[in-house]
Amino acid sequence: MGFFGKSRLLAAVAVAAALTLTACTSGSTQSGGTVAAAPSSEAKKSGFDTLRGLSDAVKAKSTNAKSAHFTFTGDMAGQSMTGEGDFTFGATPNMQMAMKTPDGDVELRLIGTLMYVKTPTEVEPGKSWVKLDLTDKDNPLVAMLGKSLEQARQVDPAATLVQLASVGEITAVKAEDVNGEKATRYSVTVDTAKLKGKAGEMGMEEASVAELEKIGVKSIPADIWINGDDLPVRYRMELPVQSQKVTIQADYTDWGKAVQITEPPAAEVAELPAG
Repeated sequence: MGFFGKSRLLAAVAVAAALTLTACTSGSTQSGGTVAAAPSSEAKKSGFDTLRGLSDAVKAKSTNAKSAHFTFTGDMAGQSMTGEGDFTFGATPNMQMAMKTPDGDVELRLIGTLMYVKTPTEVEPGKSWVKLDLTDKDNPLVAMLGKSLEQARQVDPAATLVQLASVGEITAVKAEDVNGEKATRYSVTVDTAKLKGKAGEMGMEEASVAELEKIGVKSIPADIWINGDDLPVRYRMELPVQSQKVTIQADYTDWGKAVQITEPPAAEVAELPAG
């Protein structure tokens, strides 16, 4: 795969996973942690003082909207990434995104169970795309990427909020503007102890949950901004991925605007090298 390498492919998929609004992942090496605070008085006055209420409202509105555009910035161990893309929601969620990394431009397209990755350099002459079948558990790269690939398939932010509702709570609420639009910022804290037995639903391994507890991580924070139509307009999180700290902020716009996501030309897609 040239100088781009599997490590950068892993980083690209990890960013895609983070953009699904999943607030936790495996491979943590963080120490310490914070204890979830009780909801502030401001939070108690909010229309959504529970994560379940918030997730139900977002799910209802995003399902009707069916699609959204996003832009994001990310930092992985001091190396920045920026990009943008589109989601489509439904029975088979799809996604496309393009981003700039320290090694060059990368594109991802997720169509059903197939993920296409365009690397900065050609994998084979005239071919810069590689294809990953997410159902191929015998593929060594799919196995290496593990849960990050499964998370990347869950591109519906409402679905992720539903999952978080059983393990997290709203700890603060504040009115803020996002890109000139009035929004409500919800600070969410995931209780690590509640992840026991539910790690698989969150795209984690049970062993990772045990490791979080072992090193003293009691909670995982995230922030989500919701507009007056009960749709996400911003999400921010910090999470450990493969022993490195990743910070992601994504802004969402154009809810309901038609999006077409297509496979890259077959002639430009290379067979993924084994091993």
